[in-house]
Order: sequence, then structure tokens, then C-alpha cells
Amino acid sequence: MKDLKDIDLINELWNEAEHKKDNVKIWAKIYNWLNEDNLSDIIQDNNIYWFELTSSFSTLPNYIYYYIKKWASKKGFTYLYDIKEVL
Repeated sequence: MKDLKDIDLINELWNEAEHKKDNVKIWAKIYNWLNEDNLSDIIQDNNIYWFELTSSFSTLPNYIYYYIKKWASKKGFTYLYDIKEVL
């Protein structure tokens, strides 16, 4: 298994979308959305990540947002805004 520091989420997302777009509908939708230059980067800090869209006009549809979050979670990453505050 890869160390989380060695995983580049944006590249893995693109690679998976390119390889699965012809056989899996959701991956085809993600690939088309990525191809429209909506996502600038997936910023990572250890196992925490967040999305950076290309502009204020870019949108992240809910079905893509939730699918990418689920996909990244399976890889061991936690979305920044899902972290519970500890007092």
C-alpha cells in the first residue's frame, strides 16, 4: 500500500477517470467535468484534503462532490470540512 504522502489525489483522480470513463457512467461524468477545467487542484496536507476550483464561476455538482469524497475516503483521506472540532 502506498504511503499517503506519496499519493497525488488530483493525478489519481484524472488517471482513474480516464481509465474508467468508457465503462462506468459516473466516471464518464467526472471525466467530462474535469475536462471543462473546473477543478484546479486537490490540495493535500498529510491525510487531509480540500478542493480548489479554477474560478468563482466553477461549480462542483453534488453527485461529483460526494463521489470524489467517497473515493478519497477509500484511499485513507479525510475531507477538511468533515473533521469534527475537538474541544
